[in-house]
Amino acid sequence: MANIIKNNQLITELEIESKLNILVESQTNNSKQLKAIRDDLQKGFIGLALRNQELLELNKELNQRLEIVVEELNQIKQERQEKEIRKQARANRKRLPKRDPMTGEIYKKLIQAAERPTYTSVRTRVALCILAVTGIRINELLPLKVNQLQTLIEENWIAIDRSKRGPSNHKAFLTKEGKKIINDRQKDFKFIFLMKEPDSYLFTAESNHFKQLGRVVITKDVNKIMRQVSEQLPDKPNITSHNFRIGYITQLWKDSKDIEFVKQTIGHRNLDTTSAYIKELSNQERQDRISQLQITA
Repeated sequence: MANIIKNNQLITELEIESKLNILVESQTNNSKQLKAIRDDLQKGFIGLALRNQELLELNKELNQRLEIVVEELNQIKQERQEKEIRKQARANRKRLPKRDPMTGEIYKKLIQAAERPTYTSVRTRVALCILAVTGIRINELLPLKVNQLQTLIEENWIAIDRSKRGPSNHKAFLTKEGKKIINDRQKDFKFIFLMKEPDSYLFTAESNHFKQLGRVVITKDVNKIMRQVSEQLPDKPNITSHNFRIGYITQLWKDSKDIEFVKQTIGHRNLDTTSAYIKELSNQERQDRISQLQITA
């Protein structure tokens, strides 16, 4: 058997063959290991791809949710900005001078100016009368029905549906002066009762008694009479339907000197709203009231 000298060592052919067999076997084993590793990696890549797809879909869903949240936040921000703008506008608005309360003398002149034998004139006189005796707002006239007017005449009160915040089923009661004013308008009331059904609206067009009159129409009728009367007065005051409310509150305050009573009677929700209508007492008025109180230590 031939010998080979390598690194000063003798290697037989059998040893070389053995080494080659070992090398071949080792390569074969490595190939199997490499195949197994390749298979594992392939499975891993497939798993990663599937997981990546799930993450992409999850990310898409999260982005959609984020867009909704951002949109809602922007809407809230816009609403707050608009609210702040309205608040600033109210704070900076030009305030009109306080209007004077309606007087009995001006009321009589208004009734005289509306004395015409037409349905519209009767409707206007009834509106002026109810505004004077209840202190309600002009748009609160519109839901009133004929049977409510009957209650006002017979029982001296009328139920009011509030147009602003406050008691929804508020009752307005007649004062002693209010009863006299109502009695003076009996002729107009009888005309209404003959013309309309009890469950029809009090303020309507002449042709349809079951459809509320528009606020613009009733306001126009009332303001027209008020402008006529204002032009006839020496100082030409700017009188509107709200002067009736001011007059009603002022008279309640003069008669009672009880602001909480006035608040509940007129249907205000906050005491500050009522106090805005009431003039400050003079020193003499405060002194007179203090002298009537019995205060003990």
